[in-house]
Amino acid sequence: MNQRRFELLCAALLGFGQLSIMTGFDSESFILESVIHSIHERAPERISQYAGYYGQAVIYAFYMVACMFSPSIIAVSTPKINLVTAAIFFTAFPLGFLFTNSYYYYFSSALLGIGFALFYQGQGGYLTSHSTRKTIESNVSISWSVGCCCMILGSAILAGITKLSAEDTKHLMEALNTTSESHKMERRFSDTEINLLFTAFTGISVIGIITFFVMPSRDVENCIESSSEKKETFMGALKLTCSTIVNSKMVQLIPLFSLCGLNTSFWLSVFPTAMSFTKQNSHLIYLPAIYSFAVGSGEVIMGIAISFLSKRIKNFGQKPTMTIGAVCVLIYCALIHFSTAFDAPMKPTQDEPILFHHSYLLAFTIGFICGIGDCCINSVRSVICALAMPKRRPQAFSVSKVFQALASCILFFLSPITPLFVYTIGLPVLSIIATILFFSISNRTQVMERKMTEGSRNAAEIGKKLAL
Repeated sequence: MNQRRFELLCAALLGFGQLSIMTGFDSESFILESVIHSIHERAPERISQYAGYYGQAVIYAFYMVACMFSPSIIAVSTPKINLVTAAIFFTAFPLGFLFTNSYYYYFSSALLGIGFALFYQGQGGYLTSHSTRKTIESNVSISWSVGCCCMILGSAILAGITKLSAEDTKHLMEALNTTSESHKMERRFSDTEINLLFTAFTGISVIGIITFFVMPSRDVENCIESSSEKKETFMGALKLTCSTIVNSKMVQLIPLFSLCGLNTSFWLSVFPTAMSFTKQNSHLIYLPAIYSFAVGSGEVIMGIAISFLSKRIKNFGQKPTMTIGAVCVLIYCALIHFSTAFDAPMKPTQDEPILFHHSYLLAFTIGFICGIGDCCINSVRSVICALAMPKRRPQAFSVSKVFQALASCILFFLSPITPLFVYTIGLPVLSIIATILFFSISNRTQVMERKMTEGSRNAAEIGKKLAL
């Protein structure tokens, strides 16, 4: 096998491993609070009714702390070890829903947070050790496209199991209703549906462990950064990460990093919970599946579009992409604001929305726009971290994740008492602020790149003259 085919194989396997572990996490996030609400109603002693929100807050709290140390861990280990360990931690989380227990639930949430940090550092390290300067963009695009199919696969699992357990769910809803109007009862999950869903999520996460374990680990020739050559010590990498946090460029990008965390947490968990808590939606049992499919489709299509247009339009992956992402946030927040009751994220509700009710078409439209916006915002975050601080790429990326995780952690702790309009008004305002500051950093970065290019060109011309 020639080197290019070997690189493509490694990128595809990395993407498939990501697909496997993220399918469960993303799909769980869509329904987590609703599932736990259903378990709590049948057995209050097993788990708190808002453990879905609090558990995700724990995930992001440990993710935030682990991001501080992940560059140091990768400095003394290997990307493959990080990836396998992360996959094990991802698998431990859905496993706990087969015997729901508060202690194990929060413990596995903490492991999952650490797993997030290990995975993203391992992913970056694996790509740079299995790519050259000429192939890195293509390899990243392949890995991203395969990995982003996780929500499409998750939607198929959600739809299939919902159909298989539809009879049990119907009986549960009928038993819980105290009136003849079944639409007044919010969406509930039966024990059968919960067991089937989380067995499937656990199984596909195990496939992720196997995939990461069998992936080739040898570096390619002329790779960007070898995984076997350790240039820093654990403490040296930690000090570098701490100094990066207070760098002026990183401080100016905090609104962008916070937007990444708040935006993703909102569309991934808060809004799906609001749809499930809306009692008029009780008969729309396939909402999570359709919404998940739409988000995944938006992510994949936009990822391909960015890769295609970046080759034809200079710097398309910076200001144009950020503008598209901000506009998408404005649009989907407006749609959610007018179609969702303000107390829906906090508790089951019968309140009427401002203009119109949810439907499968509306859920698909909102999800598709969310996917496009999320892809754009996360893409520009990765680009600016790589370009703004070229000598501290791992540290810059980890710092961005620290602020992203902090924002998500705060959001989930406050979710049980936060009405919808705080999100639908706050996110657009934050996206505008983040866009303005991002444009400033992007302009400075492009000026820096031009100076570096001119300096290299001048040095080459002087070298030629001296040689003559």
